[in-house]
Amino acid sequence: MVVALSLAGCDGDDGTGAGGGGGGGAGGGGRDKGTAAAIDAARAFQQASVNQDWEAACEARTERLRQHMGADTVAECVDIIEAPRIRDYPDARVTTGEAVEVEAFGPHPAGIGLRVTFEAGTAAAGMITHTALRLVPGEEDAWLVDQVVNLDETMSTDTEAVRTALARK
Repeated sequence: MVVALSLAGCDGDDGTGAGGGGGGGAGGGGRDKGTAAAIDAARAFQQASVNQDWEAACEARTERLRQHMGADTVAECVDIIEAPRIRDYPDARVTTGEAVEVEAFGPHPAGIGLRVTFEAGTAAAGMITHTALRLVPGEEDAWLVDQVVNLDETMSTDTEAVRTALARK
């Protein structure tokens, strides 16, 4: 899961590159402030994984998700997922799909569901992975990743697929 998580993503909207940043966002127009912040948090989480900034990636997770992976602290989370870089992806892209509200499911509270896509670029041409993320409000208006579900190539990657994936795992 660690490797898949660091490579996970979703096809999306704005072409934000591996260097981070980039404006825009999924969906467009009438998005509210909370949804826009959730989209930014999802993109930052995924970009931290691509950049192997494990501390930022671990800080972006809820305590419940860190504990699920066997880590009680951010430092333990980093120790679990930190691994030597196998391959460099200098022109990798992380993009996001359209945000969708998701209902509470099992231990996961209601929040924003979002598809994130990772495209490896020329280092591994054709390597594209899609991931559904559940983001929930944290402290001080921050959004945190509470659930991560990889979408395989047989699954659709639209908002309904994201909602469905986050309601069955």
